[in-house]
Amino acid sequence: MHVKLFGAAREVTGSCYLVESSKAKILIDCGLFQGTTLAHSKNFKPFGFASKSLDAVFVTHAHLDHTGRLPILIKNGYKGPIYTTPPTAKLTQLVLEDAAEIMHEEFERSYTPKLYEISDVAGVVIQTKVLDEHKSIEVKDLKVEFFNAGHIFGSVFVKVTSDDGECVVFSGDLGNTSTPLLKQKDFLADTDVLFIESTYGNRIHEDESTRDKLLKKTVVDTIKNKGVLMIPAFAIERTQEILFELNNFVENKLIPPVDVYLDSPMAIKASKIFDAFPKYYSREALRLIAVGDKLFDFPGMRMTLTRDESKIINESPRPKVIIAGSGMMNGGRILHHLVRYLGDKNSTLLIIGYQAHGTLGNHLYQGERQVNVLNERIDVKAKIVSIGAYSAHADQRMLLDWIKSSPKPPKRVYCTHGEEAASAALATCIEEELKITADVPRMGEMIEI
Repeated sequence: MHVKLFGAAREVTGSCYLVESSKAKILIDCGLFQGTTLAHSKNFKPFGFASKSLDAVFVTHAHLDHTGRLPILIKNGYKGPIYTTPPTAKLTQLVLEDAAEIMHEEFERSYTPKLYEISDVAGVVIQTKVLDEHKSIEVKDLKVEFFNAGHIFGSVFVKVTSDDGECVVFSGDLGNTSTPLLKQKDFLADTDVLFIESTYGNRIHEDESTRDKLLKKTVVDTIKNKGVLMIPAFAIERTQEILFELNNFVENKLIPPVDVYLDSPMAIKASKIFDAFPKYYSREALRLIAVGDKLFDFPGMRMTLTRDESKIINESPRPKVIIAGSGMMNGGRILHHLVRYLGDKNSTLLIIGYQAHGTLGNHLYQGERQVNVLNERIDVKAKIVSIGAYSAHADQRMLLDWIKSSPKPPKRVYCTHGEEAASAALATCIEEELKITADVPRMGEMIEI
């Protein structure tokens, strides 16, 4: 058995692993390369393998950098099954349909080429098959198992075992230890080789016990300044966690009354999908639901599903809080709010998620005081605040602890899904602390298991 990398090698986005045995050929994830737009040039290049030759595709979770090129597989003639957990199946459909809509808008605005059409997304939906956590399926001479990754709703890590006994685990994205909505991730399964994400391979998150205090302070300061708090958030998981925290603040009168707008059709729809799969919630979330608490609804909360409803936000009085996508600010409704409020010294932009290199979010996170948004040059006067503890990714310490959680340590670890410096830092820690051989593979590299 061998593995070949076709994405997320010395970079964060584009996760895609081809696994080949003597009889089978499967794909783990088929993600989009993300940058300034969804139409990153890498996404138009051939995969490096024939789509029609695949026996099956397995998806770790619904984020676009793990699912965004699935429609291209369909477009190229793939007819086989796409296995995901039940929540991931619904969330992936939502994410891909939203991406197709954004591509269409970018095409109409600036003739940016589209990667695929909505009909290709429909093909993904038709070919999707559900496989729950702790379940397995056989594809010729390979056995594939799903385990809870604790990253977002329905996320898994994947274990692949050949008839010869060779074993490899793909971590997908691993969750933070302080996710209030989700069950904690499973321990690492026994494996010979591990491919582990390293998004925060060179960083330690802030103390999670202080994150709600930082969020509360940011909200209160915005209210005092009669400003606007903009929170660009990934529609799946991060938005729901912020709503969960705000629900606590409001219900327990920890902040003054303020209007909160969820200006993300995808996040609104995703929240309803969350409600449909209660078994994936943490015990605390289930306890609140049992006593009648609506986790994502509270006094002052307004959901703006349509464009007309979204436009009303512009005329609503200050102070106000706006949660909108996309999380890296490379598309979506958040851009319109940035144009309106980034130049306002009384307003605040709160960054709560990873910002990939080259994205608008990364430019703002790095402190740039002039940025281009929707073809407008904006002088940044708003306050920029970042809370790293809200990340849905495990940090360096958590990644090391997860490797140690296995009853039988892997013989070799490959650090992927991270910028080169982050992957290299994690690999060094694995070798020095855990005494396991670790490496940082390159794009297109083939690895024998």
